[in-house]
Amino acid sequence: MAVTEPTPRAAASAGGVPAVEVDLWSIGVRGITEGVLDLSVLDAAELGRFEGLRRAQDRVLYGTAHIALRRLLAARLGMPPAEVGYLREPCPCCGAPHGRPAVLGRAGAPHFSLSHGGDMVLIGMASRPVGVDVEAVPSVAGVRDLTSSLHPLERGEIADEAFSPETFARIWTRKEAYLKGLGTGLGRALDADYLGETGRAPSPGGWCVSNVPVDGRHAAAVAVEGPEMTLRVTSLPARFVYPPSGSPSAALSLSPSDSLSVSPSVSPSDSLSVSPSVSPSVSPPGDGGREPSR
Repeated sequence: MAVTEPTPRAAASAGGVPAVEVDLWSIGVRGITEGVLDLSVLDAAELGRFEGLRRAQDRVLYGTAHIALRRLLAARLGMPPAEVGYLREPCPCCGAPHGRPAVLGRAGAPHFSLSHGGDMVLIGMASRPVGVDVEAVPSVAGVRDLTSSLHPLERGEIADEAFSPETFARIWTRKEAYLKGLGTGLGRALDADYLGETGRAPSPGGWCVSNVPVDGRHAAAVAVEGPEMTLRVTSLPARFVYPPSGSPSAALSLSPSDSLSVSPSVSPSDSLSVSPSVSPSVSPPGDGGREPSR
């Protein structure tokens, strides 16, 4: 994967503050069936949500996402996946406990974000608040209606591209990644902040937002609190969510792609390239892609 260096202007604006390191993992669910998932690591609430989903493909997507998240967090924390506990931070809008998800009772645990949409899962971890979003590129029919809820300048960018579903999907995932990083989710007005790709207005202060290269059927983005970020993207194999045959963390020996240095003044959609050995993705709004429900 190519490395994008921060521009001199971006480096100066960061005031010497180091870039935030963000780890991203993607996993596609095509070919995974619910019978092979290691559901033993999920807690009662997750199992209830899993069993309550009517469609098999939704159960596979949800199960894959939450098993992978638990295994990745467990590897960072040095504990069994089934023992990872979650809580919700206070919502920045109302103070109620439905803000960003966090690890329960572990000082120094990484900030994390989980999204699933289409047939892809995306997980992000960082030392600062982080949000990720992945969605399937929508049909042409729904783009105009959904675009109307966005920031006026974002609406203009999408209109300039003839309401392209791909353009809409990239901007939508940038928006959701930022709102999830804030901890408000869609409780904050969609037209309140500019998260477009062309720099027609300043992006929200104090945050760095980047598109994440993925396959042509999806769009994805990541947002982190900080002036710059360095991304490490790893594509996980399906076996990562199967019952372990040996060490549960064996799949974690996978090598991530080369690091990407991203700053707010760089347009990642234009400047990031992905080598054939890496299979990340891009996508928009559906009923998946939300943080762990607790």
